[in-house]
Amino acid sequence: MSTPNPPKPQRARILASAIAILADEGAAAMTVRNVAAGADCSTTGVYTHFGGKQGLADAIFIEGFESFEEALSAAGPTFHDVGLAYRAWALERPTHYQVMFGSAIPGFVPSAEAMAIAATSFDHLAAGMGDPSSPEARQQAFHTWATVHGYVMLEMLGMNPPGLGTPDELYRAGLNHLQN
Repeated sequence: MSTPNPPKPQRARILASAIAILADEGAAAMTVRNVAAGADCSTTGVYTHFGGKQGLADAIFIEGFESFEEALSAAGPTFHDVGLAYRAWALERPTHYQVMFGSAIPGFVPSAEAMAIAATSFDHLAAGMGDPSSPEARQQAFHTWATVHGYVMLEMLGMNPPGLGTPDELYRAGLNHLQN
């Protein structure tokens, strides 16, 4: 006899509800009332765990960066490995990616805590360029990140010019150009 899966704790259900609503219906539908209904709890539960919509957005941002950092850390040691992990993660978690980098929630400003967590991902990228405390490595990491981010955002928006190859081919070619 198998044991049924235990129910998700309320905080996790609320966060999953917010992400699903954001992905399926957009930021305007991500109200405390809709999130609570999707999580099968009262609005008090949302306020208790997150303090409101801003706290929900912050939690999505933080969860995204924590997962993003795990994916980058698990990638192979080369720039190419990390670049491929970056794109794969973004395409698997587009809602998180858009909250983190694309202004998916108008007016959302990440908290100082959330920005500190986000900075660890940048430090990981800088470490791939050499000494992460070195201004040169940090400059190179920033420019590389901006370029890779541009490729991913263009792909997400479906803005790859016809006749140049698939999004995967274009991305891999871009990684090769960055390494040269």
